[in-house]
Amino acid sequence: MRKLIFLGLMLPMLVVAQTEEEWTPDEWMQSANKKMEEGNTLGAIKDYTAALAIEPSLVDAYYGRGSVYAELLMYDMALEDFNQAINLDSAMGIAYFNRGVVYNAKGYYSLAKKDFDTYVVMRPVDPQGYLARAEFFRQSGEEAAAMADYRKMVELEPASADGYVGRSEVKLILGDTLGAISDISRTIEKKPEFSEAYFFRAKLYAATGKVEDAIDDLNIVLLNEPKNAEAWSQRGYLYLNNDVVSAAKEDFTQSLALNANQPEVWFDLGYLYLESKEYEEAINAFRNSIITGVSDKELAYYNKGVAEFNSKKREDACKSMLRAGRLGEQHRLDHCSMN
Repeated sequence: MRKLIFLGLMLPMLVVAQTEEEWTPDEWMQSANKKMEEGNTLGAIKDYTAALAIEPSLVDAYYGRGSVYAELLMYDMALEDFNQAINLDSAMGIAYFNRGVVYNAKGYYSLAKKDFDTYVVMRPVDPQGYLARAEFFRQSGEEAAAMADYRKMVELEPASADGYVGRSEVKLILGDTLGAISDISRTIEKKPEFSEAYFFRAKLYAATGKVEDAIDDLNIVLLNEPKNAEAWSQRGYLYLNNDVVSAAKEDFTQSLALNANQPEVWFDLGYLYLESKEYEEAINAFRNSIITGVSDKELAYYNKGVAEFNSKKREDACKSMLRAGRLGEQHRLDHCSMN
């Protein structure tokens, strides 16, 4: 499920001509906004504070500094600034939205809902408001109310490429997979460099049986992100489901080279090696699946034992079959000493 996000505010940008000692509040705001874009949050707080020292009633500075505090999880200070911004300008909708996010994070749920309600009334055509309130309702166990807000959200046209991502996720929640594919495709049309959108659409294509389309999207992801371990494993499973075993092996191997902590991928790679009678590779893969915490350990031990038995490692095979529990019982009776 998507996490609640803070809405940004476009603030005026001015050309800086004077030294800092001569800056106006607007120039301090320009500097603060630039530092926010650069990720210099502490510097942004300093500059917003400098602007307020000159002009204590500067609403945008309170809002900007409150947003920085919220991102830094300094919720009490964020609330102080959002409260001040709202006191100075009660029509500042995004301040209600972000204050609602902070209230929700602090567990002040009734206050959070009140702010989300206010934002929806003030900005009835903004999908983000309905999405935030729907997330709140789901957290509170109010599924019917959440679904109602999700349905309202998908009726509204997103204002940006990223907005189509959010709407596609909501359509998926509502069971409209084809609609989700349509929206994520709109995102890709607007932002063809957005690798995560291709990855999401690949999963949707796979869920609807469009395997070739899914593989095409994953090819694009891997072209842009060759170290994306999940993309390698996902493409491997698509190959596996279509009996392209050699390609599946290669993709699983590549994925595990990037992230060895994937027990189920180790297990499935081991099974492929076992089927192709590559027993030493199978033993290693099943061993790694066990080490990394595979969900069905007994089956992993059993398969490891089969590979060991076929590799003439009778003693190791019997130990594995013992750890396989009931699955290995018949093998132990047939091939192992019961002393």
